[in-house]
Amino acid sequence: MSQPGSESQPEQQLNGQHAFAGQPYPQPSYPQQPYGQQPYPQATYPQPYGQQDGPPFYFPDLEGANFKSKATTYAIIGIFFLGIVFGPLAIRNAGRAEANGVPATFGKVAGWIVLVLSCVNILFWVAVMIFGLIYGGSGR
Repeated sequence: MSQPGSESQPEQQLNGQHAFAGQPYPQPSYPQQPYGQQPYPQATYPQPYGQQDGPPFYFPDLEGANFKSKATTYAIIGIFFLGIVFGPLAIRNAGRAEANGVPATFGKVAGWIVLVLSCVNILFWVAVMIFGLIYGGSGR
C-alpha cells in the first residue's frame, strides 16, 4: 500500500543517464598526470651566506618619502625648539627628497621660515641684551 503523495517511481540509471531526465550525469574533469608518470620534484639548492637570488630591493620612492617625512618633522620641531639647527636639517632633507623624485615643498618652505624666524629671534635677544647693557644696569 502506498502513502498518498508518494508514488513509487523507479530511480535507476540507464547507461549513465538518469531514468527521468534523460540527461547524462555531469562528469567532473580534473587535470591528471599521464598514467605511470610522476611529476619531477624541483631541486632547491642552498644559497651561500650573504647571497641573494637577484638584486636587492630598492625603492627610491620610499627613500624619498622617508626624507620628506624627516623634513616635515624637523621643520615642526624647529618651530618650538632650536630652529637654527632644525631649519637647515629640514631644508637639507627636503632637497634629498626632491632629488629622489618626491616633492617636499612643505618641508622646504617651513624649514626656511623656521630658519629665518629663529635668526630674527636671536638678533632680537642680542639687541635686547645690548640695549640692556647700554641703558640700564647702573643706578646713578
